[in-house]
Amino acid sequence: MSNKKSKRKNKKAIRVKVVNESLNVGVTAKPCLVTLFEAREITPGGSLLGPLGGLDLTGYGEYRLTLHFAGTPGTAFSVDELFGPAGSVDQVKFNVGGGEIGPKGTLNYRARFDIFGPRNLFIQINNDGLEPCQVDGTLYAVQ
Repeated sequence: MSNKKSKRKNKKAIRVKVVNESLNVGVTAKPCLVTLFEAREITPGGSLLGPLGGLDLTGYGEYRLTLHFAGTPGTAFSVDELFGPAGSVDQVKFNVGGGEIGPKGTLNYRARFDIFGPRNLFIQINNDGLEPCQVDGTLYAVQ
């Protein structure tokens, strides 16, 4: 045992020299996660619009939409972005994308897209199939 103690006493701490100054990056991004839909059913040929009251994403620049579909395999859907006063003639609609529910009856859909009008933004999900489907959805935005 005395042999081990003597080995420890002989070891000196190694000095470390800092060669690069640390870079202060700070926190530049402010993420925003918005729940658009929670287990909402869409009838065949119907649509779902959310969130209630629309969103104001002024100052945000990157957008990612995540949707989870459950329903009959092969049920087609499309996703649209609407902005402007709800129900107004001035409301503009852009297609974000679409697809079909997978062979196991579920589909996780992700899309990255540009928002053309940051105020009064709505996401519309359209059921283009012959069977009802259910959807959960979130929108992630980074400032």
